[in-house]
Amino acid sequence: MSLASIWDLATEVVSQSRNEESSIALSAKVSPHGRYVERASGAERAPYKSKKSVVVDNIGGEDEYVRPNGDIYYARPWGAHTDVTVLRQTREQTSKAFSGGGGSPMFTLLYGAPGCGKTALVEAAFPDIYTLMGTGDTEVADMIGGYVQTPAGGFEWIDGDLVRAAETGGVYFIDEIGLIDPKVLSIVYGLMDGRRELVVTANPERGKVKAHKDFFVIAATNPHAPGVRLSEALLSRFIVQAEMTTDWSRARLMGVPTGLVTGAQNLAKRMLSGETSWAPQMRELLAFKSAETVFGTEWAVANLLAATPEMDRPVVADVLGKVFPHEPKPAKI
Repeated sequence: MSLASIWDLATEVVSQSRNEESSIALSAKVSPHGRYVERASGAERAPYKSKKSVVVDNIGGEDEYVRPNGDIYYARPWGAHTDVTVLRQTREQTSKAFSGGGGSPMFTLLYGAPGCGKTALVEAAFPDIYTLMGTGDTEVADMIGGYVQTPAGGFEWIDGDLVRAAETGGVYFIDEIGLIDPKVLSIVYGLMDGRRELVVTANPERGKVKAHKDFFVIAATNPHAPGVRLSEALLSRFIVQAEMTTDWSRARLMGVPTGLVTGAQNLAKRMLSGETSWAPQMRELLAFKSAETVFGTEWAVANLLAATPEMDRPVVADVLGKVFPHEPKPAKI
């Protein structure tokens, strides 16, 4: 290497923290085997290790999508694509695969802390979704349907959203999928593999339901929530998996105080080290912004601290105390 090249390299090293172009240029000179890639806590362990796992970067996108509730979702980079585009293309590929066009179906699983944007992303990507909010009490009937009593006193079979989505080619979104009993979730296996069918045993007259070529399953979960269980049989059907994180840059652009965003990022890092089990995500950050507008900063800080899990309050209070001028105390009436 020439003296000039050494000097250029040294310059890029010194300036990479302030100059994005220098950082990119320096990264390009490093062999992929020599780069450090930060791994999220637990991401390297089953059952959340995926065949194609990608961490969505905290960089605000430019594309805007309107959710059913009227809120705007801002797309984020997912590799060389945006997250909304990726989800739509995974659905297109799944349709292609089951139409004989080649390739594998690409059902998708998103995981991450509550409030980081998993549901918002799915709603932004697919206007024709059927949503199931999973709980420990979710039953097969909540998915396939059941008999309901008519005004005349008889009983009539009503299809559940899983059956409707399968027949019409809709998107079936299983939110908090990890909280549902794996035995219950086995009902979707046949719709997600080569069989592409569901046998409604609860209603022999309904019989066998064949999935439309555009039928697509996407799910989301918080892997650290108590009671989360996902079977290997189910996980193997989700070919695309990604960890979602809060988009800190977008939070700032949406008017969340910079100090609070910085503090939330600090807490997120402490979560990875096990120092705390909680950090404010996008939902809490936007709620803080609204509370501050209505009641003022001190009130909003107290409210945020009161919403913090009690065991984590000392750590959160310490971080907030370095961001705001007054001593943080949880709201008390």
